[in-house]
Amino acid sequence: MARLTLTFLGTSAAAPTKARGLPAMVLQREGELVILDSGEGVQRQFASLGLGLNRETTILITHLHGDHVAGLPGLLWTMALAQRTRPLTLVAPAALKEWLDSTAKVLHLGLTFPLRFVSARRGRVLRLPAFDVLAERASHSIECFSYVIQEKTRPGVFYPERARRLGVPEGRLWSRLQKGRSATVEGRTVRPSEVTGPPRPGRRVGYSGDTRPSKALARFFRHCDLLVFDSTYTNADSAKAVEFKHSTSTEAAQLAERAGVRRLVLTHFSARYQSTSALVREARAVFPATIAARDGMEIEVDYPVS
Repeated sequence: MARLTLTFLGTSAAAPTKARGLPAMVLQREGELVILDSGEGVQRQFASLGLGLNRETTILITHLHGDHVAGLPGLLWTMALAQRTRPLTLVAPAALKEWLDSTAKVLHLGLTFPLRFVSARRGRVLRLPAFDVLAERASHSIECFSYVIQEKTRPGVFYPERARRLGVPEGRLWSRLQKGRSATVEGRTVRPSEVTGPPRPGRRVGYSGDTRPSKALARFFRHCDLLVFDSTYTNADSAKAVEFKHSTSTEAAQLAERAGVRRLVLTHFSARYQSTSALVREARAVFPATIAARDGMEIEVDYPVS
């Protein structure tokens, strides 16, 4: 089974603090990386965690506020300095392309790799080797998108006794069938469906970006195995959440409950809070399976229970 991990590179909102950098995180599965947002200084966190600059990589940007995107030119430049050659796909609101093209020209970035730009839109925006990337509009002060990274469906449970009854010898052919590929035995084709149970769903990871809670997002994040949601404020500052179009930790928990997610991670904390304990306490009163993100934290995303 493939290991799927999410590492937080920055968890602050708007401005960095001594303990928290600006928003960014990276999802890893068997050498494939999906980077979500790219706050200022992200390349330093990236290097310090040894994530590698020439791996299969996709970058998803939620919106064009500086704390979520200002680190992108530096990250691309660092990849170029490392002589990256693999193509890189960037998904973002359409306006980002003009800004990035201008920045690359003025700063002479001189990328050493092909950069493919995909404009974010509602629905499925990208097919990757291991994932589908889905997007939905968030409710923020400028155009903003939320994302779900949906792992591809897995083959069903393998039943050795069925394989033996069909005369399939243990070893290489069993491995083929377990991976969802047909096997040939004495001139006869054995299909995976003959020796496995029904296909099993892959894992779902959701990321809100900056947003107010909405019915559309509750539907979009339905049954995510892990949801990372904007939790900029406590209940005491709920008026600010409404004014600046962010969410409180309680609102994040209420949405997680409505969406039926398995686990909730709070992030994007206002610099006014030195500790996240109050935000976690308020969220857990609604949705107990809640934790607060911190810079450098790695979370393993488990498979859904079959």
